[in-house]
Amino acid sequence: MNSEGQMEVSTVPADKKRGWYLSLMAPNTKGPTFCWLDPSRLYCNAQALADCVKDLLSPFNTDSIDLVAGIDAMGFILGASIATSLGKGFLAIRKAGHLCVATQKQNYSDYTKREKTLEVRLDVLKPGMRVLVVDQWIETGGTMKAAIQLIESLEATVVGVAAVAIENTEGGKWLKDNYTFSHCIPEELQGQIDGKYLNFFKSFQDGYCDKRVI
Repeated sequence: MNSEGQMEVSTVPADKKRGWYLSLMAPNTKGPTFCWLDPSRLYCNAQALADCVKDLLSPFNTDSIDLVAGIDAMGFILGASIATSLGKGFLAIRKAGHLCVATQKQNYSDYTKREKTLEVRLDVLKPGMRVLVVDQWIETGGTMKAAIQLIESLEATVVGVAAVAIENTEGGKWLKDNYTFSHCIPEELQGQIDGKYLNFFKSFQDGYCDKRVI
């Protein structure tokens, strides 16, 4: 806390390593009806967000990308940041009912196992357009797969998928096997991600995470 009692986001470590910003993520403090962590806390740190975007783009440095698509809703933050970094346009893939124009729809079920629908506008994607698809987190892979199906149904090409983390679920493995992918998780942390608990949560108290480097 600073002198005014406001929460400070950790400063950038001098010897930062790839994924250093993951220690800024916050654990779930509200119970089982919520996701097990909140990755969005790292976006509050400008350098963390910039480094996250840089890391996510590293596998695609030699690829031609025409458009970045982000999945409703948290994928909008990373997707728009990546699009700005690339100097490309951004396409929002929405949950059904939010677009007031003609759309293509795709049904799916996500980690909650509830049936849902994604939709995308029809006036942007063109045959052969190369699209990078971005979400905040990939758990079962159901949402990302639905987004891919939408894009490919309009004959655009999915260059790859990007997220802060891709869990090694059946769906996560399918995405890794079939598409170029990027995420920010070092190999030594993948087991913790799959186990839904990060060891540095032990030092997270009163909404403040210490400055340890992963």
